Formats: sequence, structure tokens, C-alpha cells
Amino acid sequence: MSLSRFVPAVFALFVMLCGAVSASAQPQSGGDDDALRLARFVEHRASATTFAALNAFGETALQRSDREGLNRLYHVTWTTLNQGEFERATVWNQRLAAAARRQNDARYIDIARLNALTIRYDQGDESVAREMARMAVSGRDWFVRAHAARLTALTLIDQGQVGEALEVLEGAEADIPDNDPFAATARAGIWELAGMGLKELNDVLGAATAFRKFEIDYSNPAYPRPDFDSLYNLTMMAVQVGDQSGATRYYAAHHRLAVRSDMPSLKIYDASLCATVANARERPRAVLACLAPYGEDLGEAAFLADEVLPLRAIARARTGQTAGARRDLERLRGLESSSDAQSQVAHVEAEVLFAEGRPDEAYRVMRSHMLESEATAAKRFSAGIHQVTGNMQQQLTERRQQLETARANTRLQRLVIGIGIVFLLFAVGTLGWQWRQAERLRTAQRRAEEANRAKSEFLANMSHEIRTPLNGVVSMADSLARRDLDPQEHEMVELIRSSGATLERLLSDILDSAKIESGQVTIEPAAFDLEQTVSDVAALWRVKAEDRHVALEVAFDPALTGFVEGDGIRIRQVLTNLVSNALKFTSEGVVRLSVEAGEGDRVTFQVSDTGVGFDAEQKSRIFSRFQQADGSITRRYGGTGLGLAISSALVELMGGTLDCESVPGEGSAFWFAIPLPRAEHVPAEPAPVDNAVDITTAPIRILLADDHPANRKVIEIMLAATAMDLVTVEDGQQAVDAFVGGGFDLVLMDMQMPVMDGLTATRAIRSFESGQGARRTPVLMLTANAMAEHVEAGRQAGADGHLTKPVTLASLFEAISGALEAEGELEAA
Repeated sequence: MSLSRFVPAVFALFVMLCGAVSASAQPQSGGDDDALRLARFVEHRASATTFAALNAFGETALQRSDREGLNRLYHVTWTTLNQGEFERATVWNQRLAAAARRQNDARYIDIARLNALTIRYDQGDESVAREMARMAVSGRDWFVRAHAARLTALTLIDQGQVGEALEVLEGAEADIPDNDPFAATARAGIWELAGMGLKELNDVLGAATAFRKFEIDYSNPAYPRPDFDSLYNLTMMAVQVGDQSGATRYYAAHHRLAVRSDMPSLKIYDASLCATVANARERPRAVLACLAPYGEDLGEAAFLADEVLPLRAIARARTGQTAGARRDLERLRGLESSSDAQSQVAHVEAEVLFAEGRPDEAYRVMRSHMLESEATAAKRFSAGIHQVTGNMQQQLTERRQQLETARANTRLQRLVIGIGIVFLLFAVGTLGWQWRQAERLRTAQRRAEEANRAKSEFLANMSHEIRTPLNGVVSMADSLARRDLDPQEHEMVELIRSSGATLERLLSDILDSAKIESGQVTIEPAAFDLEQTVSDVAALWRVKAEDRHVALEVAFDPALTGFVEGDGIRIRQVLTNLVSNALKFTSEGVVRLSVEAGEGDRVTFQVSDTGVGFDAEQKSRIFSRFQQADGSITRRYGGTGLGLAISSALVELMGGTLDCESVPGEGSAFWFAIPLPRAEHVPAEPAPVDNAVDITTAPIRILLADDHPANRKVIEIMLAATAMDLVTVEDGQQAVDAFVGGGFDLVLMDMQMPVMDGLTATRAIRSFESGQGARRTPVLMLTANAMAEHVEAGRQAGADGHLTKPVTLASLFEAISGALEAEGELEAA
């Protein structure tokens, strides 16, 4: 592209951006964040529909007899054409042309004609570019001119004339009326091509902004959009600028959509994109794996030969497959019609020569290619400079004429000066306003950060304060339930236990939601038995299902038997939420939990039921926090409306998307697919324990440190019926003093206490043991602080375990037994 064309093109683009900002009133995002948000939006939008739904949308449009119906047919045609489905696009374009003729609508008759030219161009007929350019200038309707302009810009971009393309787009954008009902459709097309042009210039921010305007600002949300071309463009742009992590993220989203798409051509483009990303990451074997399904002759992917042959040839050369690389090179030489393919020949040949053990020849080929490229670039630069100087001379001539005119008209000159002064004052005022706004934004950001810290501290404190009295309720109810009570008393105790469990679950959900919102939740992959995890979830809910006379079925794919790598705890949490929801809304019939192996390492989970179901309008709310399908459900079924919001966020963190479908009165299905690769290192099974000791009969001496009298009383009552000896203190300093006196087999340590907190006391105990060379005494943090950072803080201080309030007899005895077994003390006791 010549510099003389590039300069006005950049200015034209600046004008377009300014106009679009004032029109949309949307805040602009920066760089990578803008691109990432755009990628997420495109994936969410495309996953919400299918090409089958797009066809159904077109069939409905055929029944209309107005311009809106024609615009919908135009949308279906263009979206189909963008996927390279020329035959199907031709059918829809013929339908558009016939409908336009029936309505005698000249605009869409011309649009259909332009679409036909585009199909010919995409199939290799470049002669139609002239007719497109003519209609961009002399079309009889602004909408037709805008569509022709985007097609002309596409041909210019293909020829490397990006500056000219942007100028054409700027002129078309200025021609679009502001208040026309179809202005947004035209602007969406303009910004799509502007994004493609800026992508060629490696302008990440500009391209992301343009694609956002195409995808979000101007696209009609009522029109189904199963396409996801912007993800392809974002990936290619990230590869061009060396952003490998961004390319990997965008490609992952593209791959997820391509796998579930009902358009075969998209899987071919996805394979090409896969190879491009793998090549950028210097993973030649991955490149070959991406293209392997299409065979030696590339099969259905042959139309992308000029893009994928260089990738495969280089990958083969780098993996020692020189014969295959040489075949690809010769085939690449035969693609004379593609300048892109020919530009890769020298690079590929150098790679093949190097792989064949001929480094000197490889160096000469590459050096010759580089010199030729530099010479070509120098010629283009010289031509550009010549054009720039010519433009400067023309501008100087015009300036002289302006000065002569100014001298002849003094009053006009004063007016111009006055306008300049006013403009300067306005500019100064604008800069001052912008500085004040920036300062306000910085202040608002500081306040937001302070509010976020305050919220985190508030949540931690509230968690502690709520769990402390809840510990007394749950623990005492658990102890009462184990006593000899009459039926009515037992029923009352069970009600207290159930209510306490519900409060604890609600508190955990609120904390999880807050941590997800603040970005504090992380996924911790580890090897785990997926089949056992699924079985545990089913076992947890089977009794409740039987009580409701609902069958709980599990279908587990045998191919997934064994250990996989993932966050088993979070998967269990999501499945528990989904099964719990299904049982909540199913009074009869079946709840089914199925787990199936997908493509590659992906595993698909689905929970379906025969319950009440919900409609499409209700679906739009159920993944929001504190929302359910309708307001009456809160009263009829209970619940906070947090479970699905938390599950959706966790699934996204694990690399998937939680989605659902439902028919009112017939049931619902929720599903997600996440990567769970096979575990390379399987954890060893724990050795079986023979002749296990009953913890309640062991004469163990325990030190309890807790500043809350009710909590100390709870533990005293729980251990009263055992052979254990309990000593209680009120703060960490007293705990250290008592421990120094000796004779304790285990310490139960609260975390928040006056005088000395539990973490400091634990560190002091470990320091004392180290200094005296004494044996290590198990220390369990028995605390209402339940967040992950609290658990880690206890571990860092030297604690052997973390027991979160409220506690039950079972959880308390299990924690004590586990800690003593780890230290080898239980058997001795």
C-alpha cells in the first residue's frame, strides 16, 4: 500500500471512529481486554443458535411481503455465504431476488445482484470487481452503494490495498442516513470490513473496536447469528502480532463452536486455524494432527491448499518427514494462481533443504528470498515517497491560492482568526474537562478498589460471625439427635439439623458467589477418579430421590473409566447443584445424570429431568444471581437462585459453557463439556487399615483454644461421652502456656482470638517443639473462617488440618482420627 493512500485512509478511519463513538455512546475498551470481551460475546451469541435456526428464520421471512422480510433474507444469504457454502447461499439469494421482484423493490433486486457477483468472486472470478466498484459509486440507492462499497473494499484488501479500502468504507459510511431503520444493517457491514482491513495492518485495538461495532453495536440481536467469523479474525490477528496466549484462547472458543456447528465447512476452517495456531507456537506435530483428518490430498479442505500446504510442509520438514515435505512443496509451486502460496515457496523450500541436511543451500535460498523481498519493499517505499511529495506539492499550491484569497478579503481573514481563537479556547476547555473527568475516574477507581477490599473483609467477618452461633445450633442438634428421644422430640431435633444445614449451604453459596465475582476462585487440577466422583454425587442424592418417588439414573461412558486430570471438587460442586435442582423441580418421573467422552480430551456432562421445565424467556434469567425461572418458584420450591450462577461461572473457569434447554411441563436438560485429559500420574491407593481403633474409647488428652464460651461448651458436650480428656483455654497465649506444660495428644485451635490469635499460637507451638526437639503434636484449626485463604494460612502456620464450623460429631471425630493417624498416635493410644 502506498504512503500517499495510507495517510488519508488513516484520517478517514479516524473520522469514522469519532462519528461512531458519538452515535453509539458506548465506552471504548482497550487492547487485549476489548478483544477478549468480544471473543466471549461472539461465542455466547453463536452458541445460542444454529444454522438450522437461521434457515428456519429465512423460511419465515419468505412469508412476509415487506422490506423487513427482504432484509432478513439478505441476512440469511450473506451469513451463509460467509461460511463458504456457495450452493446454499445461491439458493437463498435466488429466493431473495424472487421476493424482491414480487414486491418490485429495486433496492433488494440490486442487493441480490451484488450477492451473485460476490459468489462468483469468491469462486475465483475476479472480473466482477469492476462492476462492484461501479455500483459502489453509482448505485441507485444508498443501501446498495454501502453493500457494493464493502464488497469493493474486500477486493482491495485481497490485493493488499488496505488504505484504498478504508477510504471506500469511509465514503460509504458518510452516505448512510442516521435515522433510517436499516442504517444499522449497513453500518454493521461497513465495520466488519473495516476490522478486516485493520487486521491486515496489525492494528489490534482498532480491529477489535471495529469488530465490536460490527458484532455488538450495529448487529440486530433479533436476527439469529450462528456464525463466528470474528473469532477466526481475532485468532489470525493474534498470530500476526505474536500474541500466542490470545491466539490460543480465541482458537479454543472457535473450536468449541465449530465442533457443535451443523455447518461442515466450519470444521475445515477450524482445522486450518488449528494448524496456524500450532505453527505459531512452534509445535509441528500438532500442526500435522490438525490436518491429519483430511489426508494426503487434503480432501474436502483442498480449497484451502494455499493456506495449509505451507504449514504442513514446514511441519513435515521439522519432524524429519522430508519426502512428504518435498511433495507439499512441489504442489505448492503448482498453485500459480495464488500470490499468497507463491510468497511461501522460498520459505518452505529453505525448511525442506535444511531438513535434508543441506544447510548451505537452505541459507542461499532464504537469503535470496530476503534480498528480493527487501528490494520489493524498497521499490514500494520509493514509489510511496514519490506520491507523498507529489501530494505535498499539490497541497502547497492549494495553500498559496488560499493565502491569495485571504489577502484579498481581510474581513474573511479576521473571521477565520476569530474562529481559530474560539476553536483554541474550545480545545483548551475540552482538555480541561477531559483532565477533570480522568481525575474523577481515577478517584472512582480508588473508591471501587477500597469498596472491594471492604467487601472482602466484611464477607470474611460475617462468615466468622454467622458460623460461630451456627456452630452451637448444628453441633448441639447433632448431639441431641444421638440421644434417646421420643418421636416428637426427635422430629424437632431433625428440623433444627435440617435448618442448620440449609443455613450453612446458603452461607457457602453467598461466599462462593462473592469470590467468583471478585476473581478469587481458581481451578486446581489434580488426578481424580471421575467415575467415583459421579457415583458419589448420585449416592448423595439417591435417598432424596427415592423419598420423592423419582428414579435417579446414571449413565457413565466406560471409555472414561480411570483417573483424569481436573478439579474434581469443583466438578462435584457443579453436578451436585444440577442434580439438586433437577430433584427440586421433579415430582415424578426420572432424573438422569450422563457422562460421555467427547472429541479429544473433552468430557460432556448432562443432567436431565421430567420436571416442570421453563420457557425461553425464563431461560434468559436463570443463570443470573438471585434469579429463578419465575418469581413463584421462590415460594413453591425455595432456593436462593445462586446455584446455577455459581455453576455457570465454575464451568467457564474449567474451559466450558453451561447451557440448557427445556419445554414447560416436559422437563429440562443442562449440559456442559470441559477438557479432562488422562492423568499421567495416578495417586497411590491408601493402605487398608486393619483393626481400626474406636476413637471414642481412646484416652486422648486434647487442648481446646476458643474465646467463645458457647463453642467451648459445644466441644465439651460432644466429648463428654468419650474417654478423651479435654482442657479448654480462652486465647492463643493461654494455649501456648498450657501446651508448654506438656501432656497433650492433640490441639484444637480457633483462628480469631484476643491477646494472641490462633495462627500466631500455632507458630509458637511449632517453634517450641523445634527448639525442644519434641515430637510433633497434631494441631487442627477449629474455626468459623472458611475461605480458601484461611485454610492456606493455617497450613502455612503449621496446622495439620482445617475443621470449619459448624461441626458435627462425625466431622469432629473424623478430623481427630485423621490427624492422629497421620502422626501415628491413634494406635498407640
